Amino acid sequence: MTNPLKTNRLWMTILLAGCLSATGCGPLIGVTLDVFRKPRKVQAVYQPPEGKKILVFVDDLQNPVSYEPIKAELTERLNEQLIENNVAERVVPYERLLTLMAATPEFHALSIGQIGNKLGADIVLYVHVDTFSLKDNEVTPLWHGQLATTIRMVDVTRGRLWPEDRPAGFTVKPVETPTEYSPSQTYEIDLATSLARQMATRVARLFYDHEIKPEDESWAEGDS
Repeated sequence: MTNPLKTNRLWMTILLAGCLSATGCGPLIGVTLDVFRKPRKVQAVYQPPEGKKILVFVDDLQNPVSYEPIKAELTERLNEQLIENNVAERVVPYERLLTLMAATPEFHALSIGQIGNKLGADIVLYVHVDTFSLKDNEVTPLWHGQLATTIRMVDVTRGRLWPEDRPAGFTVKPVETPTEYSPSQTYEIDLATSLARQMATRVARLFYDHEIKPEDESWAEGDS
């Protein structure tokens, strides 16, 4: 009886040999080789204490964003990933943070730990927005998304947990989308969602062991 695995390997060898003798097969070879590449295992950069309630606090005080919903989108995406990957036992809903901000005139005078404590969190994942833009030029229909953040984890009673060796925090690899044309102003919703999704993945993966597929190598890295 023919072994299907050996047969597949034989046909793949023939295909590769044919491509090597032809022109324009570079992309095909790359895709074919990806089939044989195993996902790369990546260890967590930092693993926070287990069983904790985490507040994700996306702050744009120093660099106000032009599209306010990006903060909610990034927070909610991070909340989902922290729970799904057992980084947090519980998270603080974004709406509770908004309520506290609205009810506290001196909110910006509070420390990160104080904000987390008021919302019943054990740890605050502080995400500072360094750069955010959806266009290079507001008057053109060309969209070019960019999002850069610096993060740190703070225990609400003991202070800084991580990173201990970087006072400003850990700089996450920025997210950038290709320049695209769209005359629709609602395109910003899809673009902001894409930026938030990718950034949330990069941030969350810093805190748990994971695997990166070969086809995701170009954007899924968590650190810089």
